[in-house]
Amino acid sequence: MKLRWILAGALGAAGLAGLYMAIITWSVPDGGRWMFVAFAALLVVLVFAVAKPAKAAKPRSTRFVPAWFFDGAILLLALLIVFAIASCLFGKK
Repeated sequence: MKLRWILAGALGAAGLAGLYMAIITWSVPDGGRWMFVAFAALLVVLVFAVAKPAKAAKPRSTRFVPAWFFDGAILLLALLIVFAIASCLFGKK
């Protein structure tokens, strides 16, 4: 439990540092400030995700997924890869 709060504190400090950098660079007419704002927002979300206690999930039953679906997806991917390689080798240059 202590590790969760230590991690939340470290992420919060990094988020505040990102917000501070966004405030400092706000007067500069470039797009760098939005990167700092997005970084601070991401870290704030991570702080709340880390600080929230996890609830025990109820076990669910296993879901059946038909094998033909995966076989078809693998076959389609293989055909696309072969087509891409063939078009590179035999395509017009």
